Amino acid sequence: MSTAKKIAPNDLESGASEEALKMALQRMEAAIVQMNPDQSDVRDAGWQERKSAQTRMTLLAATVECLSRHGYAKTTTQLVAATAKISRGAMLHHYATKSDLIEAVIDYVLYRRMQLFFGEICKLSDKQREAVAGGVEIYWKWVQTAEYEAYLELSVASRTDKDLRKVFDTKARAADANSFNQLPVFFPEWGPVPEKTRRLAQDFIIVTLQGMHLDRRLMTDRDRRLAIRDLISRVVLMLRTPDA
Repeated sequence: MSTAKKIAPNDLESGASEEALKMALQRMEAAIVQMNPDQSDVRDAGWQERKSAQTRMTLLAATVECLSRHGYAKTTTQLVAATAKISRGAMLHHYATKSDLIEAVIDYVLYRRMQLFFGEICKLSDKQREAVAGGVEIYWKWVQTAEYEAYLELSVASRTDKDLRKVFDTKARAADANSFNQLPVFFPEWGPVPEKTRRLAQDFIIVTLQGMHLDRRLMTDRDRRLAIRDLISRVVLMLRTPDA
């Protein structure tokens, strides 16, 4: 079940029509609910179902912690059970193999990403959206989460694990496509911009911020990081309004 803040279309003041925003919000919330790895609405569930749902979410959060702290190779079902403080037998009841657990955690990580994006987009003012910085800062928040570290571990591991690659690539590409398709609705000033340029801008934000995050142990100066994010915003603004 989604825990994202519910908002009314009027809370997103923009150039897009109220009906378009309302439909976009509904689609995103529906997508968040659909992506919930628990895959059940526990509001009307019995005690045992709620307990099982909580156990699954605890295991998925523990898997994220293990992936982000220890890496993919060292993330075993035994380590996850110990981190979650759940018996291995109970864990195997929900996820019989590591493959089952990893597939579920991919859904969980992408679910958490969508929750973060949805909540943060809803907070943006017109000025923040139009100045681009709002969108840049949202992605910067994402790459600093444990969920992103887990996502990165899975992405790297999928290069040499063909079974993981098949699952990871399919789910990650679908999530990225959904994010890209929502861009001109939540950032309506991008609506008139050609799709190729929108894609270039989004890719530039993603690869640059990911690179800066990967280099974080060397790039420790906060002002330096702020300056780079400001530069990203200015470059993207130039892509959006090349004649300005």
